[in-house]
Amino acid sequence: MDFCFKGTRESIVSYVSHCNLGLFICFPGPWGRCMGSDCGPGGSQSRAVWCAHVDGWTTLHTNCDQGQRPLNQRNCFRVCDWHKDLYDWKLGAWNECVPVSARTFGALRPFTCSGGEEGIQTREVGCILKSDGSPAEDAICEYFEPKPRLEQACLIPCPQDCVVSEYSPWTSCSKTCGTGLKNRVRSVLVPPLFGGAICANLTEFQSCKLGPCTGPEGMYSLRVGPWNPCTLPQTRTERQAKRRKGKGQGLRDRAGVKDPETRELIQKKRTRNRLNRQESPFWDIQVGYQTRDVTCIHRNGSAVGRLLCAPRDLPLTVQSCVMPKDCQVTDWAEWGPCSKTCVDPETSRGNRSRIRQVLQFPVGEGAECPPLEESESCEPAGEGVPPCATYTWRTTEWSDCRVDPLLSQQDRRRSNLTGLCGGGLQTREVYCVQANAELLKYLNDLREKDKASRPVENKLCVGPIPNRSQLCQIPCPIDCEVSPWGAWGPCTFENCDDQAGKKGFKLRRRRITNEPTGGPGNCPHLVEAVPCDEPSCYNWQLVSLDECVPDDGKPCGPGTRLAQVQCVNSNGEEVDRNLCSSAPALEPVPCEVPCSRDCVLSDWTSWSTCSQTCSSKTIEGKQMRTRSILAYNAGEGGTLCPNSSSLQEVRNCNEHACTVYHWQTGPWGPCTEDPSASSINTSISVRGGGDGQGPCSLGMQTRKVICVRVNVGQVPPKKCPDGPRPNTMRPCQLPCKKDCIMTPFSDWTPCPVTCDAGTTKQSRKRLIIQLPSNGGQDCPELLEEERDCEVPKICPGFRWKTHKWRKCQLVPWFLRQNSAGAQETCGPGLQTRAVSCRQLDGTQADISECLKFAKAMPTITQRCQLPCQDDCQLTNWSKFSSCTADCVGVRTRKRALIGRSKKKDKCKNTQMYPLSETQYCPCDKYNAQPVGNWSDCILPEGGRVESSLGMKVQGDIKECGQGYRYQAMVCYDQDNRLVETLRCNSHGYIEEACIIPCPSDCKLSEWSNWSRCSKSCGSGVKVRSKWLREKPYNGGRPCPKLDHINQVYEVVPCQSDCNQYVWVAEPWSVWKVSNVDLKENCGEGVQTRKVRCMLNTIDGPSESVEDYLCDPEEMPLGARESRLPCPEDCVLNDWGPWSRCSLPCTRTNSRVRTAYTLRSPSVGRECPNTTDSEPCSLNLNCFNYFYNITDWSTCQLSPTAVCGSGIKTRMLDCVRSTGKSVDMKFCEKVRLSSNEHLCVVECPVNCQLSEWSAWSECSQTCGLEGKMWRQRSVVQASQGDGRPCPSQMEQWKPCPVRPCYRWQYSPWSECRVEVSRTFGGIQTREVGCILKSDGSPAEDAICEYFEPKPRLEQACLIPCPQDCVVSEYSPWTSCSKTCGTGLKNRVRSVLVPPLFGGAICANLTEFQSCKLGPCTGPEGMYSLRVGPWNPCTLPQTRTERQAKRRKGKGQGLRDRAGVKDPETRELIQKKRTRNRLNRQESPFWDIQVGYQTRDVTCIHRNGSAVGRL
Repeated sequence: MDFCFKGTRESIVSYVSHCNLGLFICFPGPWGRCMGSDCGPGGSQSRAVWCAHVDGWTTLHTNCDQGQRPLNQRNCFRVCDWHKDLYDWKLGAWNECVPVSARTFGALRPFTCSGGEEGIQTREVGCILKSDGSPAEDAICEYFEPKPRLEQACLIPCPQDCVVSEYSPWTSCSKTCGTGLKNRVRSVLVPPLFGGAICANLTEFQSCKLGPCTGPEGMYSLRVGPWNPCTLPQTRTERQAKRRKGKGQGLRDRAGVKDPETRELIQKKRTRNRLNRQESPFWDIQVGYQTRDVTCIHRNGSAVGRLLCAPRDLPLTVQSCVMPKDCQVTDWAEWGPCSKTCVDPETSRGNRSRIRQVLQFPVGEGAECPPLEESESCEPAGEGVPPCATYTWRTTEWSDCRVDPLLSQQDRRRSNLTGLCGGGLQTREVYCVQANAELLKYLNDLREKDKASRPVENKLCVGPIPNRSQLCQIPCPIDCEVSPWGAWGPCTFENCDDQAGKKGFKLRRRRITNEPTGGPGNCPHLVEAVPCDEPSCYNWQLVSLDECVPDDGKPCGPGTRLAQVQCVNSNGEEVDRNLCSSAPALEPVPCEVPCSRDCVLSDWTSWSTCSQTCSSKTIEGKQMRTRSILAYNAGEGGTLCPNSSSLQEVRNCNEHACTVYHWQTGPWGPCTEDPSASSINTSISVRGGGDGQGPCSLGMQTRKVICVRVNVGQVPPKKCPDGPRPNTMRPCQLPCKKDCIMTPFSDWTPCPVTCDAGTTKQSRKRLIIQLPSNGGQDCPELLEEERDCEVPKICPGFRWKTHKWRKCQLVPWFLRQNSAGAQETCGPGLQTRAVSCRQLDGTQADISECLKFAKAMPTITQRCQLPCQDDCQLTNWSKFSSCTADCVGVRTRKRALIGRSKKKDKCKNTQMYPLSETQYCPCDKYNAQPVGNWSDCILPEGGRVESSLGMKVQGDIKECGQGYRYQAMVCYDQDNRLVETLRCNSHGYIEEACIIPCPSDCKLSEWSNWSRCSKSCGSGVKVRSKWLREKPYNGGRPCPKLDHINQVYEVVPCQSDCNQYVWVAEPWSVWKVSNVDLKENCGEGVQTRKVRCMLNTIDGPSESVEDYLCDPEEMPLGARESRLPCPEDCVLNDWGPWSRCSLPCTRTNSRVRTAYTLRSPSVGRECPNTTDSEPCSLNLNCFNYFYNITDWSTCQLSPTAVCGSGIKTRMLDCVRSTGKSVDMKFCEKVRLSSNEHLCVVECPVNCQLSEWSAWSECSQTCGLEGKMWRQRSVVQASQGDGRPCPSQMEQWKPCPVRPCYRWQYSPWSECRVEVSRTFGGIQTREVGCILKSDGSPAEDAICEYFEPKPRLEQACLIPCPQDCVVSEYSPWTSCSKTCGTGLKNRVRSVLVPPLFGGAICANLTEFQSCKLGPCTGPEGMYSLRVGPWNPCTLPQTRTERQAKRRKGKGQGLRDRAGVKDPETRELIQKKRTRNRLNRQESPFWDIQVGYQTRDVTCIHRNGSAVGRL
């Protein structure tokens, strides 16, 4: 039989080692398909397991060790299609590429790289549960998709060392005199790759000295001082007066212009000029000048003429500046009113503020403005200040107790919630109100509804929030339990006080054994009646019969037995004997005392149970009694024994007809008002500490009572006896009516104040405080109102408006005319502009509003440049031409050269000075694209308005199902620049449907049926179980604690009635005498009787059952041997019962039984002893009895309850000293405290969460990365086996994308002065506004709206350069070799490192070759060269050696074959088997051990190989 074993070498060895029994191995086949009825871990799979010889052939299972046989069945996870959404492969990252050689026996082999080496890289792949990443069986994921590969081939390239070029020639010395530096460089030809050697140094430096310096080089340097304060020219006032005088003359000349249009143009120009001059009450900008000293310094520190520092570019010594002016403000205004307008010392204090105005803004380097507003804490002053409003939490009425929120998903009771009881959940709303608005006043006076406390925002209330849910209890109905029917009583009158007529009834009754909920009225009928004739109320009842007394004083013969009686009523109760005077007395019973030669009969047995409960034409009830012959008569003269038919008597019983009647009651009707009651059912609304269910008045309940004939139906009432007729009316308590109570509407929610909010709504709501009941006034349907918000007519907001830049102002010519290259009408200057405050609609606003609400104020000064004659001068750019078409069209603007610039060649360079500019026309076409990650899956709100009024507990709020996730959209224009998303007609998102998986609770089967009680007598246990159908997932309710086979059990004690089944013995048969004396018919004989096991009822044994149900130890004898008395012998009756042994049981005690004489013997004969005794022996005829109390059972709930109050039970058991449970009558009564104990089963309350909060502000005001978040919190943690809280307590979604702008700075330039000792310089940089996303430029005004423009220049300091200073060289070291050519070196150290661009340090180490003569010995002449290992090979003679070895072993075996000792042969056979296993001669592998070599060579230093010695 062909077979294969798919596994590793180790797994096969494992099976060999664990399953080997001699030469046989257990082989398991592959696991089969997972089978099962339910999805999940409840499946099972099997496989074949066979036994095989090591040579490959299969054999019987008995040849393998069964104790080590592999399992052929196991539990498995049955995969269903819907598992595809729950499980997936998790792919790990690829590991580093490892050479194949490293995977061969774990050792690396030397190799020569030739174009790269093949390698293998691996990764980890596993099946996981998506929800939490926990690992799962690979078979689950393989059901849907093959397992991804775990390894792949890769290529390890050869390492490439760095390759550099040769050094370049040395450069010239950096100094023409003194000590300088020269260097040489080399470049990288091939960079290092794949772990190759890194590059060596690419630059070398060397010091150089061309002789001492004799000239002025390095003797002088510039020292630039700081700028002096800004000042005005002395003649500025005269020039201004002169200029104004000229302008005034011009105005006077213009005043004569009579043309109104001309005058209007002149007036507009004057106004514009005044604005541009910034003649404002807030600032007065004056342009002045400032100077600084620039000095030429000798290196000895003395100042010399500046010409000695030529021809360097001298820095500026004078520049325009703004005259500094400090900020000036007014005095503080009066304090404003206190923000707190009420009195409450427990709340925080209020605030009040005051302001001051700006008279003069800071200009230039002037001092900044101090704070313009200050505040302080305050309390309201004055009389009549009202108290502060305080806020407190209020709650609505608790809802009705409901059990359904606690039901699990699989509970079948979800489809029918009626009758559920036990633990439940009730909820209420919590809201915030003003504490001063007393609700009680409203509740007590319904006419003042407007004075009820209206709900306010929840954030106004502080302190702990009242519980919004609580556990509650619905009392479970207790079913009525009744006893079995008793026996029919005697025929009696309906009313013994009124015995008119002869109509009577026989009654039978049963009693209530378990009182039901609502009283005994909910029980079935307890009395049944049958009509009868000749009724009587009192009768004589036989108690006992006296001994038989022969007539006429004779010693034997006929006689009578007197009856001992008592008078009883119809219920069997003993009453006064006079009441029975009318009843016939019981006559004496005839009897006979046998004489010595008479037949002796036993007493009659008791009458048997009646065979029928009633009689009809076809059915009659019968009773029977029997007696037996104890001794036969003598042959002559004695009374004969009767025939067998006379030994049995039968009589009729239960002769009444089978027409049974009883009263049947209907359910009690509702409680209605009783017109005779004095109180009135008033409608109440008080919601105080009570539940509002108190009684308001007495009412009346009625029910229907009818007479019913069993198995027929309703009959006239006269058929039933009036005595036990139930009541048809009873009083009841009427509950009060409860009207609906509601809060007034809350205030309208505020409308947004922004103008771009679109159409928004405001809402208000009210809450139901108390639901109506018992016919109270209903609640209105409208609980919430909405209306549109009014759009504000004027949008609040302020912005800065900038005016045109003024003309560029130069430093006065007389101050800079001595500067080299300076020209009077050109050069650097300063220009200013005006700034004003406007509202968003463009109207003028106070400057303080912009200071408070607008962004930073724009700059009001900037540097400027007036072109000189040598500069190229151009006109300003013209306006752009009109567009011919959008998007595809272009527009141009132009400018022209002015004056002499037209003739200059450098100005004609259109690349440097373009005269036209072309750009695409503005395009209104935009492109929208998604950006960023998808948001969390967010469920729709379902139209529910997020409100801050009232907090509901989580109930029907949907937490799973279809939702939507969002991704941000970006909008680009045609230049691929980010713009507002509105340009793309997008609201900023794309949305996609998604699924939040719903939690699935643990699913168990229904309870199995209860097992039979473990004991047929006394206390035992009964068990029922559930088993796992499906495990929970997605946060469903957890499973209860399960056993190893995924089952949960419930065990409760049970009690079996020890008298439920009894042995019933029939009378003894006629004696069968074994040694018959025909004359006397006496001697040794045998009697037999039939013994049956019967079901015991209240009326006695009723029907036969299987014998095993009765106690075999208690079974009466079915046969007995004894002596049949002969005539004239003494005859005794049967032995009476044994007396009880006195406790404790000891051999010294004994028990007795007695008999009495039935027939006296003749003369000369004696009676045997009438008393029999035997010693008491423990556990044979004497037993000790004791109580055994079981442990408490588990908490038992009503079948319709989920949790809540239950009952624990325990049983009281009577146990015999043999350990057997017996009837309770054998034990003395023990007073137990209780056989029942109240208990509580914890309710499975699901985790309750708050509603989601409002979305947070965006994490970024602009850009692509903005996110909004919202949170929720745990209102109540889960309890018991309730559903746990989900892990996701916050969600995010992207913000709408808005373009971000920022200032972009270039690096600061170097200081303008290149060489100096220590002086100040200037650094400059470029600053521009750009779009953050792609860096495209934007107008500066956009960035200035958010942030002032950064400064463009700053002062800097350039220290003098410091060259490196090194020490002298140390002495040369000794030569590194004692013969031949070696090396020696010397070193020096750095005393002062190079700083601020000084000369770097020269080489610190020098090497020099040294030669101490030729070497005469072999030292250093030879070295070993070790080669790689050669491939592994087998020796050529291995086959011969193996054949020779096997031949020798065969001879040895042949020699051993002669061993006759069987034990020795068995040891030899075991050793051969073990050797063959150790040699691994198996059909699965063949491992051969070979050898490998390598070359080790001695090499002369000239490279030739020499002898290894």
